[in-house]
Amino acid sequence: DRIASSCGTVTLQVRTMNLENKIDTLNEIADIVGGEMYERYSGRGMYGAQCYGIVCDDPVPCIEHAAENGIKGAVYDQMGLQYIVYWPNIPYQS
Repeated sequence: DRIASSCGTVTLQVRTMNLENKIDTLNEIADIVGGEMYERYSGRGMYGAQCYGIVCDDPVPCIEHAAENGIKGAVYDQMGLQYIVYWPNIPYQS
């Protein structure tokens, strides 16, 4: 893609991640933050739909690492002493 600007033309690279890439990235993030990957999570307002998440002690680093890797739309819930960060926009597929 090219965008014209007053300074000339800028070329942008847009990287599209497929589901497998997203899951691999989430597994790596879980390892980095000392968390655990969670499949089939159905969070608030999801009405039974299931997605992928990461159970961790602090949601902020998890969300930041995901965003740095192009995975956005994180939501989190507190689960007792831990949190689950989940991505409703990454639906679980068996």
